[in-house]
Amino acid sequence: MKECDIVQDLLFGYNDETLKEGSKEFVENHLKECEKCKKIYEEIKDDKEEIDNIEIDYLKKINKKGKKKNLIIIILSILVVIAVLISIVAFVNYFNKAGIEIFLEDNITDNQIEDIKEIIIEIDRNAKITYKSKQDSLEEMKNKLDNANLLDGYEGENNIFPASLVVKSSKINKLERIENSVQGMSGIKSITRMQINPYELLFAEIYIKYFYSPSEGIVINYDNTTEAN
Repeated sequence: MKECDIVQDLLFGYNDETLKEGSKEFVENHLKECEKCKKIYEEIKDDKEEIDNIEIDYLKKINKKGKKKNLIIIILSILVVIAVLISIVAFVNYFNKAGIEIFLEDNITDNQIEDIKEIIIEIDRNAKITYKSKQDSLEEMKNKLDNANLLDGYEGENNIFPASLVVKSSKINKLERIENSVQGMSGIKSITRMQINPYELLFAEIYIKYFYSPSEGIVINYDNTTEAN
């Protein structure tokens, strides 16, 4: 076998730097004197660099895709956490405000009011019951209007707004039972119950607190009124 054949067989190992010191020295000495083998070695070296560049580009693409995938996972995780937090806040806010308002006839007696309260307590001992007088209702309506003077003349005997019992409870099912139990009792004019999606309620309150302008004339109505028999 010619020396060139031996060297050419060793050129790939020489280029990869895997030859032992003796073989490496043998190839280097031959390349100093043989232009043919030197040219072959240059071609091998150029091909190796091209292959390395292709591998580097491929690895960069894989790394870039991996980073993009990880970024998407992180963003989705953050969105899930935000959605969960919004849900928790929305339902806590909803349950804190969940309640019914029992509007009373003007001629209702104190005994009839106590009978209504007893039924409410029997169903939910933790229910919070607040009596709202006709005057309280009038003042509340004035506060809701941009021009409170519109209600001038409705004081005293001219007050058209009914007294009511506001019932708050953290148990929606108990509120429904209370409503069904007291509906139709003597002295009750109507019952109003909150009927709104917890998310709608939360975003409506955020809008009113931070973005609402009275000049817009927006009224958010989330009550469902049931007339008493």
